[in-house]
Amino acid sequence: MKVTKRSLYGLSIVGLLILGFLLFNNGSVNDAIGDAPKYKELQVRRGTFEIIVSATGAVKPIDRIEIKSKASGMIEELPVEEGDVIQKGDLIARLDQKDERAEVEQAQANLDIAKAELKQAEHTYGRRDQLFQRGLISEEELGVIELNLAIAKGKLIQAKTALERATERLAEAIVLAPIDGIILQKYVEEGQIITSGVSNVSGGTPIADLADMSSVHIEAGIDEIDIGKIEEGQIALVIAEAYPERRFRGEIVRISPEARIEQNVTLFDVIIQVANTDGLLKSGMNANTEIVIVRQEDVLLVPTMALKMPGSERARGRGGQRQNRQGRNRKIRIALLKEGNEYVTQEVEIGLSNFKDAVIVSGLNEGDIVGVPMVSRLMDANKRFEERIRSTRGFGASGNSSSSSNQKSRQSN
Repeated sequence: MKVTKRSLYGLSIVGLLILGFLLFNNGSVNDAIGDAPKYKELQVRRGTFEIIVSATGAVKPIDRIEIKSKASGMIEELPVEEGDVIQKGDLIARLDQKDERAEVEQAQANLDIAKAELKQAEHTYGRRDQLFQRGLISEEELGVIELNLAIAKGKLIQAKTALERATERLAEAIVLAPIDGIILQKYVEEGQIITSGVSNVSGGTPIADLADMSSVHIEAGIDEIDIGKIEEGQIALVIAEAYPERRFRGEIVRISPEARIEQNVTLFDVIIQVANTDGLLKSGMNANTEIVIVRQEDVLLVPTMALKMPGSERARGRGGQRQNRQGRNRKIRIALLKEGNEYVTQEVEIGLSNFKDAVIVSGLNEGDIVGVPMVSRLMDANKRFEERIRSTRGFGASGNSSSSSNQKSRQSN
């Protein structure tokens, strides 16, 4: 009897230790034994359903002009800096005009000489023509005078043309802004010698880049999977990384007819035009675009995670689709509808869906509660329970063997 009481006393202590261990780890016996299935409750609501295609792109000016000078020479004046707002006709650069001014003065002098020679030739022709009418000179002599008059007229035309060209070259030494815009980049400084953008084989020296930023383009790459859903004229929202809380409204104006490969992904460039009246969007900024390809307002919505494929339909390989009497394919899903404190399976017909929501056609009403089994939590609870059972058995087994050995030793004594 003493051995039996001591054994029972030892087993009682072991049981209390096990119970304390389980309570310490999870706080309740029910947790150790296993929780009842738990559900995340989601409500059926009414709202707007959208399917959005997203892409990343960069801000680019619509009209970016690289300004060059038609003349060559040293820059004497360069009053612009990057970021300056420029009006059409404002001075961009002034080159050394000494040579051009000399050419203009020389051309003007040649023109004055040509005018005087023409006047003299006309006067001579008038007097000789009178003599010819009187028969005092021959026709050959009059012909020579007519030739001199024609030569004088030609020299005058040449002098005028040379003056016009010299005046143009003088004007070309002054570079003016061709459009309203912003100086994006400046390439030269005062005192630097530049080459002509017209006569030089290399294309000349660029002075600055000017762009009208009142309206900009967003060039974004759309995956070939989604490009079939994109059309010109569609509205797109642009979110610049510099202004994450602002939404700029844009319109698709062009879709590239040819794809490009980037990191083994086939992309098509889409050009989105955005008004930039505030000047917030800068050239080269990174921006995310969201193109709404489907929008349905005031529809019943349920989270997609709350819907499952019908088991019987999936087993037959029909993907959860059935046909009604009119032959229209119906997409059928199963939801766990909460009725009182229980969840019952409910067949639901849905329309369009995305990764977040599905449009309800029938089967659920606004305000209904659907449940999503918290599978991961149940799996963790079961795993912990199995581990505790194994550890409990091992602990009990070692205690029994020790007790029996003590009994044998005492009997032998």
